[in-house]
Amino acid sequence: MRKLAFFLFASLFFAACGEDEAPKSPTATVNLHLLGEYNGEPLVLFQPLDYPSGNKIRFQNFNFFASKITLLGAGSTADYQLSSVEFFDFKDNLDLVSAETPLERNYENVPVGTYNGIQIDFGVSEELNNAQSGNLPNDNPLRQAFASHYWSDWDSYIFMKSEGIYDKNGDGVFNQSDQGFEHHPGMDAVLTRVTKMTSITLEEGQTFDLDLVADVFDIYVENGVALDLSDPDNQDTQSLADLPLAKSLMGHWATALKF
Repeated sequence: MRKLAFFLFASLFFAACGEDEAPKSPTATVNLHLLGEYNGEPLVLFQPLDYPSGNKIRFQNFNFFASKITLLGAGSTADYQLSSVEFFDFKDNLDLVSAETPLERNYENVPVGTYNGIQIDFGVSEELNNAQSGNLPNDNPLRQAFASHYWSDWDSYIFMKSEGIYDKNGDGVFNQSDQGFEHHPGMDAVLTRVTKMTSITLEEGQTFDLDLVADVFDIYVENGVALDLSDPDNQDTQSLADLPLAKSLMGHWATALKF
């Protein structure tokens, strides 16, 4: 009887272990690559670029938050959120070689299957925008960028920083007589959701490269019409009166994000 009891106990024990070690669902790795561009060419900071007005423009800073980065499921494949928030900064795009190197984020253990595309909220999602940064993990992008990208007057993170100089007098030389611009849209009202459709198939144990482009040209130019940077009302987004401009700039992410 003792041997039989021991046998039954051992059988139940190993059966329970087997349940704990059930086969895991197959997964893959997604490498998100994001290239900064200006009108289809690599974005090099501090370099004179052609603006549709015929004047030159020079970008000195370009960065932004993206939240709820989500693969859109197809068929029996459910939506899958790759990241709750990321911060993309092109500060190192100081020469062509650097500008041709995309920013990269790696996501492991993504469920395999077929996805229809990707959805991204440009800016910081409302729940995170209202969160206390001190309660976030040290490696969270919001905590890391709090000092430079949280605006207490607006109780909001700055969703995007696009800064530079517009050659207002058109002489091709950037100096103090030219017009600087600082576009720092923020607040929940300017959060912009963008959906891009494309077939994405993830296979078990494989790596999928998701190549995206952020083209700052399309943030300033819509249907061939460029924002008039010689107009003082268009040169910054520092007050609530500038909210329509902030919404417009953020709304252009629908065309600025490309595959």
